[in-house]
Amino acid sequence: MKSNILLFYLVCFVLIIGCKKSNKEQLPKNQNKLVFRLPEIPVMIDSPKEREEYFVKHYWDNFEFTDSSLIYKQNKIEPIFMDFAGALSHTTYSNACIAIKTLMKKAETNIKVYTFISELSKKYFYDSNSPIRNEEYYIPFLESITESDVLDNTHKIRFKHQLSLALKNRQGSTATNFTYTLASGISGQLKDIESEYILLYFNNPDCEECMEVKNQIVASPLFTTLQNQKENNKRKLTILSIYADEELENWMKYLSEYPSNWICGYDKQQKIRKNELYDLKAMPSIYLLDSKKKILLKDTSIEIIDMYLRNK
Repeated sequence: MKSNILLFYLVCFVLIIGCKKSNKEQLPKNQNKLVFRLPEIPVMIDSPKEREEYFVKHYWDNFEFTDSSLIYKQNKIEPIFMDFAGALSHTTYSNACIAIKTLMKKAETNIKVYTFISELSKKYFYDSNSPIRNEEYYIPFLESITESDVLDNTHKIRFKHQLSLALKNRQGSTATNFTYTLASGISGQLKDIESEYILLYFNNPDCEECMEVKNQIVASPLFTTLQNQKENNKRKLTILSIYADEELENWMKYLSEYPSNWICGYDKQQKIRKNELYDLKAMPSIYLLDSKKKILLKDTSIEIIDMYLRNK
């Protein structure tokens, strides 16, 4: 009888330990599960434009921002954010801004998620290596972060600085004027260049990618043709290559490798860097301007400029 009772307790003990072990083993799996449903668009909204607008504005409606276990699910949050980032380009910029600010307002309920999403926005919209980099989408994130009380002022410093740079020389605005100096010592200003289009090319001869871009420009039949075309004594396209760093001897050493029909200058007073006239966080940095120095394309690529000019 005693042996039966002992056996009963032994079985119970094993079962209890087994259950506890099983629960411990399952916990990480439960923590890594993230239930997320895309918004259901009301059937009465049948216009493609309105459906896209509704989708981005309500994208995060079913996301449980208050879930305390979200800190364990950051690898699950990123793909959801990536899909959201991709959806923004399918609606108007004003709707995209509303959707972004709605997201950041919802995220305020969980500071860890708020901080993580803030970093994701920088990674995808501001990092120079991001394939979908777009400062215009990053600006509403920065505005939300700097205006919110979620982060203290110390943590906001970096974001405030990024916002001040992002707001400079935006697409559609007039490019900030600056003085450049040629190797001959003659100075000129951006505002005085007479050309239908100006390709403003900030670069450094020590930068491998800068040299690749230079070779792309030189090898482009379109750019060559446009540089040789004139209308009313005004060039169709002018290449303005600017060296904004301090090592002048290094720039002079490579100067002969640049085409003679380019304007190649350096910033003698170092005002571009010191006054942060342009955001030169990465090299090269390329802008396309029109004849009035309005920015048509900002911090872009040669491929996109080529496509833009072909369609004109």
